[in-house]
Amino acid sequence: MSISPADIAAVRERVDMLALVREHVALRRVGTRFIGLCPFHSESTPSFSVNPALGVYYCFGCHASGDAISFVRQMEHLEFQEAVEVLAQRAGVSIARESAEESERRRETRKIREVLEAAIVFYRSHLEGSPEGREARSYLASRGITPEIEDRFQIGLAPTDAGRLFSHLKVSPALFVAAGLGYEAGGRARDMFAGRIVFPIFDASGNAVAFGGRVIPGRSYTGEGEPPKYKNSPETDYYHKRRTLYGLNWAKAEIVRGDRAVICEGYTDVIAFHASGLPIAVATCGTALTEDHLDRLKNFSKNVILAFDGDKAGANATERIYEWERKFKLNVKVAAFPEGEDPASLAQKDPALLAACVESAQPFMAFRLNRHFASADLSSIEARFSASSEALAIIAEHPDQLVRGQYVMQVADRCRLDVRELERRLEVEVRRARARSRATAKGETPEPPPPEPDDLEAAASRPAPNAPRFSLAELLDASQRPYNEAIRQLAARPGELSAFMPEFLFAHPVHVELVRSLGACLTPDEVVETAEKLSPSARGLLMRLLIDPSSEDEVDVISRLVERHAERAVDTLMREVRREDDGAGSLDPERAMAISGSLSYIRKWQGRLREAETRDEAVGVLLAYFAEGLEDEPTAI
Repeated sequence: MSISPADIAAVRERVDMLALVREHVALRRVGTRFIGLCPFHSESTPSFSVNPALGVYYCFGCHASGDAISFVRQMEHLEFQEAVEVLAQRAGVSIARESAEESERRRETRKIREVLEAAIVFYRSHLEGSPEGREARSYLASRGITPEIEDRFQIGLAPTDAGRLFSHLKVSPALFVAAGLGYEAGGRARDMFAGRIVFPIFDASGNAVAFGGRVIPGRSYTGEGEPPKYKNSPETDYYHKRRTLYGLNWAKAEIVRGDRAVICEGYTDVIAFHASGLPIAVATCGTALTEDHLDRLKNFSKNVILAFDGDKAGANATERIYEWERKFKLNVKVAAFPEGEDPASLAQKDPALLAACVESAQPFMAFRLNRHFASADLSSIEARFSASSEALAIIAEHPDQLVRGQYVMQVADRCRLDVRELERRLEVEVRRARARSRATAKGETPEPPPPEPDDLEAAASRPAPNAPRFSLAELLDASQRPYNEAIRQLAARPGELSAFMPEFLFAHPVHVELVRSLGACLTPDEVVETAEKLSPSARGLLMRLLIDPSSEDEVDVISRLVERHAERAVDTLMREVRREDDGAGSLDPERAMAISGSLSYIRKWQGRLREAETRDEAVGVLLAYFAEGLEDEPTAI
């Protein structure tokens, strides 16, 4: 049962943010905020800041930010509802109780977990103490899995007799099946993992939720001519393959400590990483990597290394990986392994090389391009042109124009081709990729791409359908200071200042997004709540600005915005005049007179904007004038 918005708001309001943070961080007061060492990354100089008035925190080092709920989630690695429940108990806030149906479901889950724990003990004892176990232990040893590793990862063996486990557990067939251990046949419950080595699967909290079973090479399996190498428990109410990561319960602490995670393909790969001194590995459970996996993993680290087979790392996942990087603020890299090796085999032969492969992991785009050029023919002009075409198709899939531009320069160097020509071809390839993506989403056949633009500068200026992600450094550049000061003041007094800071005064898309969002708020509390709905770039900037309120006069801030907008307006009009002088086409007399009048009017009030005595009046006049649009005739001078 979800928690009501009213209860969430009550928790945010009643939690003492300063007291909460001080349980984990030593803080000292600096002006209106408190600073200390960040609990989310290692540092020697305090960069973690708390604004108790707004109930938010921000780290200038790692950019962690949020409110009390976010803080508890990051510190304790909890889901949203779990964090709200913890804070509600702390603040004495009563939240809605679960229904009778949910209580019954919780009791059922508890029974199933007890059955799974009992199955783990049974499987372990069968591996260690039965005659059948010798063959399985011999195979595990051949894969570098020692008895100590078996014990750590609770590896076991299911008896060949598919009825042994059910007889031992003494539970109902319905409960046996509900636990994902097997199936009913002829009125009897049967173990689905019979004769297989079993790997218990735990959730992030260490609760048993499922099993994975592997065949023992050379053993025959009754009723299975060509048995699948792995079998996995079916999905249940508490086990979802799209979200569960094998090994996260063992790896999460080290993932947080080292701020990086490795995602593998299978159980033995995870075990190999841990045995090699890299206990940061997790694996999907018989399914492809999904958004839900990364949504879970992002709570522990934003740095993800894919340790898949080279071809699988790029197959059918390209657009999704870039989308996941933007959505979850992830930094995804790919580890390249020697031909024919996987993490499990490499760990046995050369653990140091396995660690080196992780350390040298490349960004996803760089990995794909390097694999392409490793087999590309660059011996002739024609071959280099062909290689560049395939490389551009890879680059075109990246949503960020600035990133594409950097990789195009690398392709130009490798293929010894003109970068401007490659940029022109890339623009066409980008439009093709977008057309394919739209058509695929609709289940249609892609249409031919639009004709190449004659004016490449104009084509580059058109907004991309997916807004790029801007760095915080770019947004905090000195050139953006007037706009950031305006956002600070607008966030503190949204209901009062929205009318005096209209959207057209802002040029950067992140500032425009923030102005639109803040314009719908009436109080600072609403500003904090609406931050969750913003793009990553806008949210990051807002949380950074909220931590340090503006001390400037609001009229000074507004006047600077108006003056900058006036300069842009004058520049626009002058470009129109210059186009006439360059022979691009003559202006009709009425338009020329209108431009002349507008220029005179704007410049006059710009001058008054810089004088203290007339500044307030000039702000009001120019705001009203620009709100009407430059096409209208200016008020009489």
